[in-house]
Amino acid sequence: MSSEPRGYASVFVCDDSAAERFLLGQRIQDHRGLYLAGAASTAFGAVRAIEASQPDVVILDHLDHDGDVSVIVGAIRDAVQDIKVVVHSALPANRIVGVASADAYVHKAAEPDSLWQAIDQVFAAD
Repeated sequence: MSSEPRGYASVFVCDDSAAERFLLGQRIQDHRGLYLAGAASTAFGAVRAIEASQPDVVILDHLDHDGDVSVIVGAIRDAVQDIKVVVHSALPANRIVGVASADAYVHKAAEPDSLWQAIDQVFAAD
């Protein structure tokens, strides 16, 4: 986790894969304009950390939210007002219940720049 913000957006990563959290964290820290605010393996477990770190955006895998991503998106938004949520999953969007509650969706197999473009787009929508 970066101790000094050096960019315009802080990013929190929620993914059940330790390897994915590590890789995304490294890519965030290497990406100009972003810094890593934190990471967690479970979305519900991360809500307190998200509330404490007040990130600008959460990259959320389709993990433990009782099959409906809108449940955790709601909990995250209750913790941090105006936060952006990007679902980043290996499942196609049409197989994720509640994915429309997020600000953006990016398939994990998409081009690497797709995630950064989605983050830029959700901020440009403000």
